[in-house]
Amino acid sequence: MRAIVCSAIFLLFFAACKPDQKAKDNGTGLTTDAPKAKVLFRCESLGEDENEVPHSQVFLVVNDQSTKIADITACDEVAKDGYANFGIPSNAIAACGGWYAGAGDYFYALQIKDSIVVMQGWQSEEQEDKGFHYEQAAVVPIK
Repeated sequence: MRAIVCSAIFLLFFAACKPDQKAKDNGTGLTTDAPKAKVLFRCESLGEDENEVPHSQVFLVVNDQSTKIADITACDEVAKDGYANFGIPSNAIAACGGWYAGAGDYFYALQIKDSIVVMQGWQSEEQEDKGFHYEQAAVVPIK
């Protein structure tokens, strides 16, 4: 009986010593772990110009620190269940954008290691290709 108890304790000890496993994507740094920061986009409307064209500013907010990302026409938060409609990956932690007069600008944020990477894309009614043409717009360290 004593041998069984000692063996069980021995096995539990080694089972508890396994390395911490994090969900990573093949060394790219993309993670599905909970973000280390509170991250969101803030859209600020600047109103309309003399031609009734709306103007907005897009800010990335990381732990209450705000960084201006871009000036665009229309801007609203994109809900997680709408990411696929805008070519936004499911592991994005925040997204926003808007459509006005046949064209749209869109943004999403990813956590990569200890930074938030902002991707910016666009789409137009008159484009001949498909997609949102996303490119890196900013990298904001998590503080």
